[in-house]
Amino acid sequence: MVAAGGEPLPISLVAESSSFDQKSNSVVFRGVDITQGDLKIRADEAVASSMDFEKSEWRFSGHVKITVNSVSIEADSAELIFEAHSLLVANMRGHPAIFQNLSATRESLIHGSANHLHYDGGTRTLRMMEDAWLSDGPNEFTGCDLIFDLEQARITSGSSECGESVIITILPPSDDSESVSAPPP
Repeated sequence: MVAAGGEPLPISLVAESSSFDQKSNSVVFRGVDITQGDLKIRADEAVASSMDFEKSEWRFSGHVKITVNSVSIEADSAELIFEAHSLLVANMRGHPAIFQNLSATRESLIHGSANHLHYDGGTRTLRMMEDAWLSDGPNEFTGCDLIFDLEQARITSGSSECGESVIITILPPSDDSESVSAPPP
């Protein structure tokens, strides 16, 4: 993440414990919290290829929670790549991995799940693969590959190579909501 002046924001890393493995040249953290501006990462364990966020790969496992701006993601494991002190990509896995977009500019909560979530920091998209499901209020989308554009709040289907169709379910308003607004007889 970059500050308004173009400089990278500082990165804070807090861990219950850490160790350096000289054979693999990696650092292992337990009970780790990483924060950089609106990016927050928490996990039971993290293994980093380098402490230099200029260019490093991180593997997180156990109760992984990643928050980027208004998007919150929970997964069993995640692999993140940092370049130029910013999150470039994140691949998250779970059974399922879940996300919520808590944007204050939307009327309804957008949330979904898939066995594999891929976040692209450059395009600010979240790709949901393998048993993907997404809800944007009254509409539900299911398929093997769905893409959610976080900036445009646009949902598209990805590859159809899996042989599954995209299914969209539109839920009409319930009769209860109409009867509440009707004047008494």
